[in-house]
Amino acid sequence: MKISIESQSRIKMIPETEHEKESLEALWKILIRCEKESKTLCPIGEYIPSKNDGANFVIQEH
Repeated sequence: MKISIESQSRIKMIPETEHEKESLEALWKILIRCEKESKTLCPIGEYIPSKNDGANFVIQEH
């Protein structure tokens, strides 16, 4: 997954494999819901590349 920082308030996730496309679509469907309020993806914990294998996020209701 390629992540492009478009601005201080906007990122773009670009899937590079079919599995990543499916995962990004699933995440999109969890966060963006037409019939209900959308959810927010918030970072939790820490992300230090030499220490962590990935960044963690929590999905919050509005």
